Amino acid sequence: MNRREAIQRVAMLIGGSVIGANLFLEGCTRPASKDVAVLFEKDKMNFLGDLAEAILPKTSTPGAKEAGVGEFIPVMIRDCYDPQDQKAFLEGLDGVDDRAKKEFGKKFQELSKEEQLQYVNMFDKEAKEFQKERGDKQKKLNEDAEKSGKNANEVEQLPNHFFHMLKQLTLTGFFTSEVGMTKALRYVKIPGKYDGNFPYKKGDRAFAS
Repeated sequence: MNRREAIQRVAMLIGGSVIGANLFLEGCTRPASKDVAVLFEKDKMNFLGDLAEAILPKTSTPGAKEAGVGEFIPVMIRDCYDPQDQKAFLEGLDGVDDRAKKEFGKKFQELSKEEQLQYVNMFDKEAKEFQKERGDKQKKLNEDAEKSGKNANEVEQLPNHFFHMLKQLTLTGFFTSEVGMTKALRYVKIPGKYDGNFPYKKGDRAFAS
C-alpha cells in the first residue's frame, strides 16, 4: 500500500475527504508558527499519541501510538492544514483535559482505557453533528460567493471540528506508517460511514469495528 492508497482507505473509513491530503501527497513542508511549534514538544506528542491510541488502540496488532501517530500529527498540522484549522485544532487540544475533568473528574491521561473510549465516543458524536452543520454553512457561503462573482480562493473557509481532525490524523498517520501498511488490520474503534459498494480485492486485510 502506498500513501495515495492509504489516503483513499482513510477517506472510505471516515466517509469523506481527508483534510490536507493533497499537500500531504505532494510532500509540502513549511515552517511552524510559534503556536504550532508547541505541538513538537515531547509532552505534547506523547499526549497526542495517547489521544490517538484511544481512537485506534493496540489489539493483536500495534496501535496508533506505537505507529508513531503522536509524532506524525504535528507535522501534518504544520505542513498541510490551513490557519483556521490549525487554530481550531490547537484550541480543541487545549480543552481536552478541562472537558475530561468536567465529565470524569480527572485529566484525560488519568482516565482508564474504558473511560478514554467513552470520552472519544462522546467527542466523535459531537464532531459528526458539528461537521454536518459546517457543511451546510460552507455550501451556502460557496453559493453566495458564486452569485457575487467571487473566486474560490476568496470564499471564507469554516474551520473543522477538533475531533474530526484528530480522528482523520490518527487514521492517516497509522495507515501511512510502516506498521499500518504492513502489519495491521484496517481497524478503527470509532467507524465512519458504511459503504457496501466499496471494492474488495482478494487478499485485502479485513476491517474490524
